[in-house]
Amino acid sequence: MELRTIETFIKVAELGSFSRAAEKLGYSQSAVTMQVQQLERELGVRLLDRVPRGAVLTEQGRTFALRAREVLAAADQAAASVQAADPSAPEQATGTLRIGTVESVSTALLPELLVRFHARCPRVELVVRTARRDQLVAGLRDGSLDVVVTMEEKFSAAGLARTVLREEEIVFVAPPGMRRPAGTAGSDAAGPDAHPPLALRDLVQMPFVLTERGESYRLALDRLLAEEDCELAPIVEAGNTETLVHLAERGVGCSFLPRFSVAASLAAGTLELLDVDAPPVRMTSQLFVRKSSWPAAPLAAFTELCKGFFSS
Repeated sequence: MELRTIETFIKVAELGSFSRAAEKLGYSQSAVTMQVQQLERELGVRLLDRVPRGAVLTEQGRTFALRAREVLAAADQAAASVQAADPSAPEQATGTLRIGTVESVSTALLPELLVRFHARCPRVELVVRTARRDQLVAGLRDGSLDVVVTMEEKFSAAGLARTVLREEEIVFVAPPGMRRPAGTAGSDAAGPDAHPPLALRDLVQMPFVLTERGESYRLALDRLLAEEDCELAPIVEAGNTETLVHLAERGVGCSFLPRFSVAASLAAGTLELLDVDAPPVRMTSQLFVRKSSWPAAPLAAFTELCKGFFSS
């Protein structure tokens, strides 16, 4: 049963004439007659009695016409609900955006991103998942994630489109006044030159709280230490960077974290930078989507928001 056929029947019922209904609808009279006959066959009842001056509703026809008008009105409302909104406008966008990210981005950067996105797309539901890189890539490929924001060495993956957002500095931090290992150059000195850069061999003697092995900047640190035949045995290993920041602030140990993760602590003086005699370690914030992704308004808005956020 098609809406067009129902609409034709209603027009005949309202005008009481096949010929006038055909004129109003822009059909031939034979087409109107065929549509009404098709509807009657589908329903198994006669809806209209043909009379010399046109057509009149049967009892079944009056019953059907009442409900048929409700169906047509509901169809008009459904069409209006989507036609009234511009689907390309962020403020009109609806649906769900599923975001995958790593722990450091999730705790330090994502909250502000989500606040800004909600202000721009208030009708979009947001779902956030934190995981390791391989799990995030798998989530994009199987469709359980729409977009991934990660922070590590540059990489590419088949079927995924990458946007490089910015380079991130990874820094050594310590609680203010943490003593250097005995025998370290400058450990008992005073004055402006009291703390020359720490050698990696001296650094590993200090207590540390670190992210888990094998991922992102922790992997880069372990490689750096291996070049000097050094190894670090942390007091605490944890995946949550916010936990590591709090532990370092409480004096449990030094840490090695993205500068954006410790920016507030450095500004507040609850952590301080450690000057280490080692090559700088930098990672890259990157955004990934499926190459086949339909450029829906929520995904497009989030991508543009990330570009602006990371470039500011």
